[in-house]
Amino acid sequence: MKLPKPKQPANLLLCLLLLWLATAPLVAQTLPVEVRQPSPLQFSHSIAIGSPIAVSVDRNNSIYIVDRNRNLTKLDSLGQVQVVFSPPSKGRPSSVEAWNPMKVLLFYEDRQEIMLLDRFMRPISQTSLADYGYTGTIKAATLSSDDSFWIYNESDFTLSKLDQRFRKANIETSLGLILDRERLDVRQLREYQNMLYMLDANGGVFIFDNLGNYKSKLPVAGLSYFNFKENELYYLKDNRLHFYDLYKQQTRSINLPEEKNYRYALTGNRHIYLFTDKEVEIYTLLP
Repeated sequence: MKLPKPKQPANLLLCLLLLWLATAPLVAQTLPVEVRQPSPLQFSHSIAIGSPIAVSVDRNNSIYIVDRNRNLTKLDSLGQVQVVFSPPSKGRPSSVEAWNPMKVLLFYEDRQEIMLLDRFMRPISQTSLADYGYTGTIKAATLSSDDSFWIYNESDFTLSKLDQRFRKANIETSLGLILDRERLDVRQLREYQNMLYMLDANGGVFIFDNLGNYKSKLPVAGLSYFNFKENELYYLKDNRLHFYDLYKQQTRSINLPEEKNYRYALTGNRHIYLFTDKEVEIYTLLP
């Protein structure tokens, strides 16, 4: 008696397609997601400024600009000048951080000093990092939520948190086993939502917890500045403004005018501020 042949799939290609569809979502979840959006920006106006060397924005959408004459100018959300502060020090601030509603931090890399101003741009304190025993080269500094200072020391390759009350480090992380010292070019530190972010121009943004423990990295090379808006970290790259969601780990981007070469970007609730060497352009965010 002749045995019947085993049944074969009616359509082998169909089976393979169904198998691919079943596994595809698992692969897609591991890939970074970037959504390019048409520009939601409408040009409002521009304001002439001196060549900016550092910028920041506070929680009330005021803008802070350090120019090459060492002046710190505070603008309101529409670009009107509110206060101009001319530091008494002969040094030039290399960074400004204004997120704290009560304190503005100026870091002087050339003098290895940190100055704090109140919300009216009046000096609160001026601290020499040598008073904490640091004789090396501090490349970046920022203010923590508990009024300590985070600093990156290039000389001994450490990340430290300095307690202002006791004038000593209460956290110190050696970066030798974590990062490549020969390639590291630190430009910025920033604490945000209980995490510490360190910008390396060559490698991207390194993320640490509030105890100085390394957690992860956002591998975007070639940056000189970043900032935050709500749950997103944003930065300029390739003539687009990119927004990286800190929790969903997704990226969206907005195209910017092609004929411009922007150095910095800041975002507020209703406006985006784009800085060239000579002016700040203010754009309204469309709904």
